[in-house]
Amino acid sequence: MTFRVRQLPHNLLFFALCFVYLWLVVEPDLLYHCFGTILPAAPLFATGKAFLLDRLGAPGGGILYATGLLSQGYYYPWLGAAIIVLAALALAELFRRHLALVGVARSAWLTSLPAVAFFLIYSRYKHPLAICLTVALGLALSLACERLALRRIMTRGAGYCLIATFGFWMGGSGTLMVFAILTAAHALLLRRDWTVAILVLPASVAIVWVLAQYVFLIAPGGAFVTLSPFDASLTAGMDRFETVLVLLLYGLAPLTVLLGLVRTRTLAHAQHGPKAARPTKKHSAKERRRPVPALLKGPAWTALPIVLMALGLYWGHDERRKPYVLSNYYSCQRQWDEILELGHRLPRGMTNVFVNHDILRALYHKGRLPYDMFRFPLNPHALMLTHEEKESDLALAKLSDVFFELGHVNMAQKLASELLATKDHLGVALERLAWINVVRDLASTARVYATALQRDVIHRGTADALLHGLEHGFPADQAAFIDRVRSCMLSDPLAVFGRESVDQTLAALLERNPRNKMAFEYLMACYLLTGKLDKIMENVGRLEDLGYRQVPPLYEEAILIYYASQRQKPDLGKIKISSETIRRYQRFVQIRSSLQPQNQQETLKVLIREFGAGYFFYFAFGQVGQV
Repeated sequence: MTFRVRQLPHNLLFFALCFVYLWLVVEPDLLYHCFGTILPAAPLFATGKAFLLDRLGAPGGGILYATGLLSQGYYYPWLGAAIIVLAALALAELFRRHLALVGVARSAWLTSLPAVAFFLIYSRYKHPLAICLTVALGLALSLACERLALRRIMTRGAGYCLIATFGFWMGGSGTLMVFAILTAAHALLLRRDWTVAILVLPASVAIVWVLAQYVFLIAPGGAFVTLSPFDASLTAGMDRFETVLVLLLYGLAPLTVLLGLVRTRTLAHAQHGPKAARPTKKHSAKERRRPVPALLKGPAWTALPIVLMALGLYWGHDERRKPYVLSNYYSCQRQWDEILELGHRLPRGMTNVFVNHDILRALYHKGRLPYDMFRFPLNPHALMLTHEEKESDLALAKLSDVFFELGHVNMAQKLASELLATKDHLGVALERLAWINVVRDLASTARVYATALQRDVIHRGTADALLHGLEHGFPADQAAFIDRVRSCMLSDPLAVFGRESVDQTLAALLERNPRNKMAFEYLMACYLLTGKLDKIMENVGRLEDLGYRQVPPLYEEAILIYYASQRQKPDLGKIKISSETIRRYQRFVQIRSSLQPQNQQETLKVLIREFGAGYFFYFAFGQVGQV
């Protein structure tokens, strides 16, 4: 009891500081909005017996179910931080109990090391909760097995097999691996039980193979890596640093316990040798005269995990990670102003295609797309995420949302259905499919998706509102949105297969409804990015019908470039271009014509400073100008 009283405050200081860091800096609610998209392998969750039985019908189902359930708390940042810290505390306490069992005292700093690795992975916006729970379950089962203290060999063997079977069922091969290593180590080095130590490995292999073949009906090869360090789904998207941290989570506790057992065995042998001489009174007095180092020793051990955590954060810092998940969060919440503010704070040269996509969408919603499109770092593929040969889960979610707003309901339904087909349950896809069927006036189908959405802990209120709207009518703003999308719907289903180019799709939407402003601005943005100046000239006549009082500056610049390429003077009577834009074009041509090898850097700096945020510079150099 004395041991626990002395060690617990040390752990609590470290975990309290980490709780504040996770809550206020990492912000677990950002992670919640990554589940199923940015983090495609994150375990999802739904209420109901069917989902539970489906999870328990596979190895590791218990851990995956618990991970999905606990992850719902990440929607609230303080609760998410508390869940992460409590999981790490449980792992540390189980680790401490194992070390106490093998005689390793004063181990608060050591038992905090897996928590350091756990928190560092979260600081890089990955989701290792399943790993933590898997290892913790293995440690708990090992302690339970040791506490049983079965005496007969047959009883010990049967007890191990029963606990191992339960561990594999609940925690997969990861839990079984930790449990088997610890059981073999205790049997060999603590109890000298060679029979159990030798039988652990073949028994574990047999358990996995039999359960995979005859109970779970899956390939044994996949069963042997489920929730283990070799499970590709756990380490998908992780870099080398994060992979090392994962290995540390799995391996530190078993390895330390194994070394502790070796140390205990060695000390036991040493006790049979010559007895050490007792310290003299003079030596004891000398030890008593050194109180200062003893006083500093405790705080030093207490500070060690904090220092390691700080060094890990410093060494593994990546300034691009948080903007990526933060932009996705703002997009999910329709916080367009925050996205644009984030865009201005991006590191120089950052051109993450998904962040750029969110910025372009925010510019449209704030009425700034034809004006400020080139004021941000820009990837040409960002407009409609054309950079992937096969759409990722994140691309499917974002494009489904954009196509729905554009009025291409068939394509939005196709993409959302593809996303849902790869997941057991995903609230984002279910909500989108419910709204699609509302727009298509298929109320019965919409109710099916809304009812399925009610099984989502967080989205249950949204599902109830949808069902209420289907029964009693939608609020005025939602009814107006439904009418707007219906007015833009394409009747031709051919485009559902994605055979046409982006500009053809947008042109078809604009042809269906010439007042589809989003389709128009996205089409013009597509023409700007691809340099199709003739197409811009063909469509600039739509501006007046769409309510523009004057030609937006980016369109003016494209028109001037077009006339210059055709060696024609602009027809100012037909297309009104401001004198300021004409003056700027003349100055741009003048400065660019002076660009020579000997003054290239200086001239480029002037062009970037004066024209980097406009179309003149982008058309000439193929990129946004950044100082």
